[in-house]
Amino acid sequence: MARNKIRPLGHCVRCTRACWKESSDASRWNTEFDKGVPIGLLCPTCQTPEENAEAEVKAATLDYTNTVTDADGRQGTAPVGGWHTVTAGGHAMVDDDKSVHLVLAIEAAELRIAVGPHSDARLAELFASSYAAVIRAALAQHQARPGGRTVVYNPVEGLEPDTVWAIEDHALCEDGEDRGNSCCPSPPGSTRIC
Repeated sequence: MARNKIRPLGHCVRCTRACWKESSDASRWNTEFDKGVPIGLLCPTCQTPEENAEAEVKAATLDYTNTVTDADGRQGTAPVGGWHTVTAGGHAMVDDDKSVHLVLAIEAAELRIAVGPHSDARLAELFASSYAAVIRAALAQHQARPGGRTVVYNPVEGLEPDTVWAIEDHALCEDGEDRGNSCCPSPPGSTRIC
């Protein structure tokens, strides 16, 4: 009969106590890093008050559920509600509604940018260089052409940080008439990236 060996997640770097996934204090263990590379675990008993406070602040402000590991083995995190990766892809709002020209959505610490063939190729000019490259590539993939649109920013009350942002032709959306004016919502107090 084969024996199943259950192994701990790791051991405390100070007292060598085993960290078990099912233990009542498993969520209070800290991961120790050296220049972004995980080097071990630290049990709640061995943590100093300063280490514990730092861990609590980081747990409240960083998204540890969606980390990325670079080529050197360093762990990267994004702020809660933020992102560490920018990608282009599809979105139903752009695919189903020709009045919507660009959609930004944050999912799993990834900023996802969606455009369509009807999107104005000049939209990339609205964004910082790191985003513009992704948007330009997506617009080129969809063979979008430059248009004569005027883009305006409209403040939107009550828009949550993880809500989809869209650049749309408001008149086309409201009454079906394309007047060449697009709008980009800008939540109050937010960092506008478009």
